[in-house]
Formats: sequence, structure tokens, C-alpha cells
Amino acid sequence: MPREMVEASNHEDHHTKPITSSSPSYPNTHSDTLLPPRRSFVARNRKLILIGAVILTLGAVSALIALLVKKPWYKTSSSSSSSSDDHQNPANGEFTNSTFKGLQRFTDQSSVPVSSSIRCNDYTPPLDQPFLYGQQPIRGVNLGGWLLLEPFITPSVFEPFIAQGVIDEYSLTKLLGPEKAREHLDKHYANWVTEDTFKRLRDLGLNHVRIPLGFWALGELAADEPYVPDLSLDYLLQGLKWAAQYGLRVMVELHGAPGSQNGWNHSGKAGKIGWLDGTVEGDINGQRTIEYMKKLLKLLQGPGMEHVTPMFGILNEPAIFMLERNRTDKWYMQAFEEMRNITGAGRGPWGVLHDGFLGLSQWEGFMPNSDRLALDVHQYLIFDYNLIRLTRKDQAKFPCDVWSEDMQSSTAKFGPTLVGEFSSATNDCATYLNGIGVGSRWDGTFVSEEDRATGGEDAEEPACQPAKNGHIEGYCSCQQQNRVGYYTQEYRKFLSDFTQTQMDAFEQGMGWFYWNFKTETNALWSYFDGVEQGWIPKDANNRPGGCTALNRPIHARAVDDK
Repeated sequence: MPREMVEASNHEDHHTKPITSSSPSYPNTHSDTLLPPRRSFVARNRKLILIGAVILTLGAVSALIALLVKKPWYKTSSSSSSSSDDHQNPANGEFTNSTFKGLQRFTDQSSVPVSSSIRCNDYTPPLDQPFLYGQQPIRGVNLGGWLLLEPFITPSVFEPFIAQGVIDEYSLTKLLGPEKAREHLDKHYANWVTEDTFKRLRDLGLNHVRIPLGFWALGELAADEPYVPDLSLDYLLQGLKWAAQYGLRVMVELHGAPGSQNGWNHSGKAGKIGWLDGTVEGDINGQRTIEYMKKLLKLLQGPGMEHVTPMFGILNEPAIFMLERNRTDKWYMQAFEEMRNITGAGRGPWGVLHDGFLGLSQWEGFMPNSDRLALDVHQYLIFDYNLIRLTRKDQAKFPCDVWSEDMQSSTAKFGPTLVGEFSSATNDCATYLNGIGVGSRWDGTFVSEEDRATGGEDAEEPACQPAKNGHIEGYCSCQQQNRVGYYTQEYRKFLSDFTQTQMDAFEQGMGWFYWNFKTETNALWSYFDGVEQGWIPKDANNRPGGCTALNRPIHARAVDDK
């Protein structure tokens, strides 16, 4: 992304003649005796006065320049989302833009200006009017890789340090130390998302954004938590102001918990789960997470916040399928109770729970009659060996036949259900997608966590099935699959079908958030690239394809009450 250096223009001093006095000295009027002539005060101190005048002039000019020079967040230029060179100087690996110098601290007194005259599009009410969830669909994207780092989204942030063992934000900040880590992240935050990001999202017909945030943004870190505190929180406030400026609503989500709720790098720390894992430390981290959630919610109660942040993600992707269900259920109930204690009944944002990879059917009847509670599921084909092996034709129609029914059923038996993440990808080839040094299922290089721990090799064969898709040359190569130039017109048509059938299916519930708004290296995970390359519609509200276009129209299905 191009980076603008904010520089003050050179100032040329204009010297004036020394101040002199041509008036005669006056006699002491209180005496009849004439005293010797005396120089005036100005004449006697002309050197000091001249120096003082110069200093005052320079100070005034500097203050004027400071007021006139634009802060970096007012820039409107934006780069292509598919080039890492825009995010990093390829010559030396160093970031090239100055950091934000005028960030406002995010406190419980912070406000977001909201105008009744601003709306993101004709299909969406202004921010000061309620969004009718369940009646009008969420159509949004994630601002992933911004305030919580992910190696596959921005490889350039990590690659200078991978040889030194960096695999996630924890190891990155630990390696760099407090000062260098803060500088490194500050430059990234200031450039990965700008005002122009929100403008582009508005122009594409979207109405929501989802912003992930790590717990460390809220400070009060333990000795073994080397993250950079506070800074990303201030950038969140700037993001909320930009969202309001373009009529977009925001779902703020706690994306990383103390100890890691899933052991994946996008929780902040890859490896072992240390959250509600049956240990004393895990229980402590669970309670700490609630305290961080409460602190974040209190910040979102300021003037205007209720309009800009009508949804709140309680915790992203806790790996409940690997934890004790009874313990995590109690945690969810406590977290939601604490949330409503802060907001009050009937007030504050919707609370959003993640399904924990148990499947939507496992949440039927959970916390019935709750005050604006929604369930979030993340739908991807690529992490399931059976689904990733389907033919392209079957993959394109799968959302119409299966996911649409899942959304309808969950809405009837749990309540409001949304898809917080999905993408156009039908393989897991994106660099570092599964983690640094892990490999891909697609080409058979994926090594499971268990095998990595024991030094074994994954027994799974490559997920790529060339016979099912016509033995296309390069089809099983991740290098080719990651290269937009390899994509044929036929493949682009498939990507368009698959993306739009997902949108149709997920709108059988509350709607969707695409993951992600952009990446440095893989177009299949970039909404901006998908639009530019033609497989994502330029207007999310007017889509030419979808289930009906594939002769797989979605019908309302009868849902039994058992």
C-alpha cells in the first residue's frame, strides 16, 4: 500500500532591520533638574527583543503548520489488495510510512459522531435508525489482519522474523521487545486499514464490517504476555469514526483470549489451549476473558456507539469441540449475563456466540428467550477432507442444498443465526493459512498438530482430485492455485457461482461477513480482489448469480418442532 510521508515544507526566515529609536530621551518630568540623556528600553534591549521576536515567529509558524498538515488517516489513496509490495518496501523490508501521530485515546467518554443524513446505501437505514436484523440481511466483510495479526493475511509483517522462530503475534512481540514491537505494529495499523478502506466498502454495497481485537488491546497484561497493549484500541476508535462517516455498522469482536481459546495463531498465540481447559490456570484465563469483555463493552457505551456498534462478538472461535461442553456453556451464560448487566435489558449491542465447531444443531434450545442473542458459524469447505474433494460443480451447489437448510433450521430452533466468516476459497493453499511451516491439505504437505508434536508424518493423501476436474494442468499445485494469472475463465465462473450461492444461503439467516476485505498474497480470500477479478459482484445488493441461476432455488423448508 502506498505510504505518504507527511512533511512540513521548508520555512525561510525573513529578517527585519534591528529596532532603533530616533526619538530623543526625555527629561525626568518629576524634577526640575535635567538628567543625562537615557536610552529607551527598546534601544537598551534590542538584541534580546530581536531574539525573542524570532523565537515567537518560529513558534507561531510551527503551530500553523501542525494545524494544516493532514494526519495520515485522512489520506484517501489505496493500493491493490493483492500485492505485498504495497505493504512493505521490497528493497529493505522496512515499512515506509510515518505512524499515526494524532490518535485519540479510547476511553469510556469517547464518542462517535452520527449523522441522520448519512447512509451506506439505499437498502440500509441511516445509523440513527435501527437496522432490522432478521428482516434485512447483514452484508459485510471482516477487517482481519489489522488489529490482530495473521501470517496468511499479511506475510510481510512476519517474514523478516520467521527464521528466528516467529509464528504468531505472541512470538513476534516477544522477539522484538516492547519498543520495537510497538513501532512495528503502529506502522502496520496505520496502513493496513485507512479511511479509503471504509469508503470502498461503502461503495460496494456493504452495510457491516466485523473488526477482530485481541484482549491485549485493553492492557493489564501478565508478565508472560509480551503483546503491545492499548495501541490497537485507539485504532479501533478511529475505525469506528470512519465507519460512522460512511454509514457502516460494526461488529466488534474479542478475537483472542488469555491463554488462547483455540491454540491457533489468530488467537494471538499458536500451540496449546490454555483457556477453560480443565486447569486452574485455564479457569483463571476464562475469568480474565470476561473482565476484558466487560471493559471493552463499557468503552462501547459512549455517545453514538450504540448506533455504530450494534453487534458484539463475545469470543471468536473457542475450540469447544476440544473442551468440556458443560464448562464452556456456563462460561457463555455468565459472559452474556455480565454483558446485559452493563448494557441493561433491551439496550446495547446484540450478543453473538460462536458455535465452537460443534455444528449448528448442537445449539438448539440454548439460552432461550435471551435479549438479542445470535449464533455465529464459520462456513468453509476447505478444512474438511470430504468437502474439499468435491467436484467444482458439487461445491458450487453445496451452499444451496445444505448450508441454506442449516441456516433455516438454526434460526427456527436456536434463534437468529449468522455467518461471521466465509470466503471464495476451495483449497487451503494460501501461504501460512494453516500456520507457518504447516503445509496444505490440497497438495498433501499438511502435517497435523499431533504429528508435528510427535515428529510423525500425516497419513492423509493430497485432497486434490485431478480426475474429478478434468486433469487440468497445474491443478494440484498450490503455487499455481495461489496465482491469479493461472485462473481460467471457466474457473472464474465457478468462483462467481460458489461465492454467490454462499451469500444466498447465508441470507436464510441474519446474513454474512466475508473473510477477508483483502490479503497481500491470495485473491481467493480478498473481497477487494474478488471484485476486481470479477467473481464477486460490484454491488452486494444486486447479484446476477446465485442458487436460482444454478437451478438450485432455495425454498423455505418446514422445520419440525422436536
